[in-house]
Amino acid sequence: MKLPEHRAGIWLDQETAYIVHLEGDAVGKVEGLISDVESRVRMAGEGKVYARFGHAFLDNQEKNQHRQNNQRKSFFKKILGHLNGVNFIYLFGPGKARYGLQRLIEKDQQLAGHIAAFEATDRMNKQEAVAATLAYFTGDQFKQYKKDRRRSMKAAL
Repeated sequence: MKLPEHRAGIWLDQETAYIVHLEGDAVGKVEGLISDVESRVRMAGEGKVYARFGHAFLDNQEKNQHRQNNQRKSFFKKILGHLNGVNFIYLFGPGKARYGLQRLIEKDQQLAGHIAAFEATDRMNKQEAVAATLAYFTGDQFKQYKKDRRRSMKAAL
């Protein structure tokens, strides 16, 4: 007996991620994750964003960028922890955050090659992310992807 495929749709931006798990054609569970990535942080009493040291100007922009990158990586790893046993991944969302998650997924030994589609979309709430995930996995685009993947797997053998 063949087990049902475990598919997941991930809507992602810098602040939030919705992970929609599908078991067969039914929605298994929907998880919402909130990132800890800071945007521009202003400290109380902060004046200029730079300091003058002789003829050089010093700022902590680089330090803030490193902090944001580390927070983003931590957020992506938290998302990866919710993808155990997933056969197919539909990755979508606005902005560039999905590129970072895509790179991390392709580096992961268990999830590499499991991204079925990668699309830019507008901002969505949880219900819209569920609807978009169902629409993709029940649509012709996913059926064609599976057919092409099966054909390339046979050709590789």
